[in-house]
Amino acid sequence: MNKTDLKIYPMGGVAEIGSNITIFEFENEILAIDYGILFPYEDFFDINYLIVDTQSLKKSEKPITLFITHGHEDHIGAVVHFLQEFPRTKLYAPRLATELIKAKIFKAGFSFEIETYTEDLEVSFDEYTLRPVHVTHSIPDTFGVILHKQNELAFLFISDFKYDLNPCFEKPFNTDKIKQYFTKAKRSIAFLDSTNILNPDKTLSENDILEDLEKIIARKQRTFITLFASNIYRVHNLLLLAKKHQRKVCFIGRSLHFYLESAHNVGILNKEDFPIIELDAIENYTDPNLMFIVTGSQGEHLGATKRISNGDQKHITLSEKDIFVFSSKAIPGNEKKIYRLINKLSDSNVEVITSRDMQVHASGHPGQKDLAELLKEIQPTDLIPIHGETYFLRKHIDFAAKNFPQIKTHFITNFDLIMFKNGEMKIIDNAPTDPIIIHGNNIPIEREKISERRKLACNGLIVVTINHKSKNINITTNGLPNEFARSLPDLRELAHYTVFQEFKNRDYDYVTEKVRIKTRNFANGKLGYKPITIVSMV
Repeated sequence: MNKTDLKIYPMGGVAEIGSNITIFEFENEILAIDYGILFPYEDFFDINYLIVDTQSLKKSEKPITLFITHGHEDHIGAVVHFLQEFPRTKLYAPRLATELIKAKIFKAGFSFEIETYTEDLEVSFDEYTLRPVHVTHSIPDTFGVILHKQNELAFLFISDFKYDLNPCFEKPFNTDKIKQYFTKAKRSIAFLDSTNILNPDKTLSENDILEDLEKIIARKQRTFITLFASNIYRVHNLLLLAKKHQRKVCFIGRSLHFYLESAHNVGILNKEDFPIIELDAIENYTDPNLMFIVTGSQGEHLGATKRISNGDQKHITLSEKDIFVFSSKAIPGNEKKIYRLINKLSDSNVEVITSRDMQVHASGHPGQKDLAELLKEIQPTDLIPIHGETYFLRKHIDFAAKNFPQIKTHFITNFDLIMFKNGEMKIIDNAPTDPIIIHGNNIPIEREKISERRKLACNGLIVVTINHKSKNINITTNGLPNEFARSLPDLRELAHYTVFQEFKNRDYDYVTEKVRIKTRNFANGKLGYKPITIVSMV
């Protein structure tokens, strides 16, 4: 490799929404941007999440820098795993993300030094300079990355952003810095967010939804608002509106308390400035001046919204006088769960308000008009869509090709290799690597074990225990219909005949396997399927 060579390859977050990690591999070191988690699209046999397998990074033995762009779980959720795997990593993170990662590290039982950066940071990687650029998003302290080699070659990497030039509580999207360090390069390659590409319009600013939120809060009916816990600026605006209209605010859900406390600790907002009350401290739970901000906007099984809708939340009983606001958008794959939740709330005659009814949610991602404005401003020579499922990436390329034919577009997916050598760019298709499945106490679990869980969940379990000395046979079942219990005497007789007559002179392993096969076939005749069967002999 020449000294100027560079390899770029996403390991997660391209052709999917989640598991974000992109590698910039230089001659002497590696830069990893983000390391997040991917939540399963369905309730998947109690799986916590999936993470990218990073074992391939060990082959180079180069020092690694992990650079975090913002504090969403799909960008920081796997950081602890990364630090345990690569303990010599140099870790950079913005203010809020640093606070969130520290809590994860503490919970994992070790310590690690994090360098908290601002937009003034400059870091060198061989002949390249990394400069963070402030962008707007749905969580505070979000940054893009400008990586450039003088004015020859420059990269702009922004996996999550909205093009907001009039945001609440923070500076506007910093196009000036992009023009200074990115646009002037002879070749400028932009990696840009595709999440909201299906929206032909502009994405709303948080300022745009204040009017409708205030109309709701001013009604002085008991109000529930569910949203993403990380949307601190939305929470901040709700607190300001509650204060203005003399309403008490109660937060329900651990993640909301966690993000609120983190934002307070780093000075993004001051909890003491607002009329916040703890759930157990409320005197009258039907008070129309109460406003509850709750978790579970995606229909999560353990979320507060689902508990409230089911009548399982302590102190809360819904009535027709209540308002329930979904200040959120469905993450792809969660639509059915959310519709079921809305129907459940409607069963209680609660007034449900979603973004279809009023402007109560603003996305954190750019629509087509936002992307058009940004591309006009920064004028990249090349565009590589990222942070979106395959359909979104293709639509992003179609949009750019139609509206900006002068920009070269490139389609990549996870593990594809972008190689720069002697000034030339080449894209090599690579086969993906299966992610690591995490469950329980953050423990990896093998794929074959998930297959076993699936079979147990779908087919049930039969356990046959044989006492060879007493000739007693005990059969227990789990997950099978009660009707099958009527067949247990016949199954016990079949097992007894198999062990003590048909194969009485054979070894234990042979006999138990024969019992297992006959038990499964017997069950199949009764049930139409074969349960998982375990046979033991003592």
